[in-house]
Amino acid sequence: MQNAGGIFARWIDVEKLGRESKTIDIVASDSECTQMTGMLDVVEVSSFKLKGSLQRKKGSGIIELSATVTSGLVQACVVSLAPVAQKIEENFSMCYTSDKEAIVIEDTDYVVSMEESDLPELILEGKIDVVHTAVEQIALALDPYPRAEGVEESEIAGTLRDSEKAVEADTEEVYKPFANLKDLMNKK
Repeated sequence: MQNAGGIFARWIDVEKLGRESKTIDIVASDSECTQMTGMLDVVEVSSFKLKGSLQRKKGSGIIELSATVTSGLVQACVVSLAPVAQKIEENFSMCYTSDKEAIVIEDTDYVVSMEESDLPELILEGKIDVVHTAVEQIALALDPYPRAEGVEESEIAGTLRDSEKAVEADTEEVYKPFANLKDLMNKK
């Protein structure tokens, strides 16, 4: 449960968490931001800040993390690969439990609706990694199709048409293994 393998993590011991909430305030160093760049598969993570609290819910073994994650990062444009800066600020809450049965879904067709809360995450050896949870929130908030300024829809459509033509040209050459079969059959 350590910071093994150079992966940015912050393990918090929640076994001794009482009725009082525990405040979390994490600011990533430059090297930790570099590690997050690989975790998120982006060009650059320039900043990361996690601020929130952990609190045990009354009458249950559930621990709730309520936090805000703020991050500045750069992605590559889907058309031109130019850098696209993005600022993310997400409020989120996540529940954790030590009870393995609380996270098991018995029905294989179980679907979580938007109104329901997610299943709690499992607490491992009395500790949780709050950075991992925050990085997941950043990944969910990332623009799936970042575009640089000045890239227009027509450029995207043109790029798609060009790539489709290239695929068709490759397909024509690749998928004609019996093109000369007719000539061979006529020679007999």
